[in-house]
Amino acid sequence: MTSYNRILAAIDFSSHAQAVAEEAANLAKNLNSELVFVNVINQRDVDAIYSAIERLDSKFDKISVQRCIDQVHQEREAKMDELKKVVDLSGLNVRFITRTGAPFQELLKATSEEQAEMVVMGIKGRSDLADIMIGSTAHKMFKRCPVPLLTVRK
Repeated sequence: MTSYNRILAAIDFSSHAQAVAEEAANLAKNLNSELVFVNVINQRDVDAIYSAIERLDSKFDKISVQRCIDQVHQEREAKMDELKKVVDLSGLNVRFITRTGAPFQELLKATSEEQAEMVVMGIKGRSDLADIMIGSTAHKMFKRCPVPLLTVRK
């Protein structure tokens, strides 16, 4: 049987996030694995902040934009703290990382950099509009993920 020393769980804080976190935590406990939660701030959202500030006023500068991005990171960490309160992570070695970029690309990079041997993610993300049957990030991960990929249906 293959051993899975490190499991990466993609957490997007959608309505599916708790189910993904619970499934990943159960797997990590049963397989005695380290668990790495990964959240990706979509580069498209960052670009929208830059664009909005450019149109609003020249009073804003890149430092203001970076402050906005830093605030998003802090908000994501606070959401993860809330998730940790409702998901049983006792006895697990757990880390949480936030990345910025195209979600599927950042998940693939994190899989490689963290040397994850399995990825757990939801089938749908924050937007139900982009893809009706399966989320676009999940679809791209199905095609490109170099390790076993477990999808969680809510």
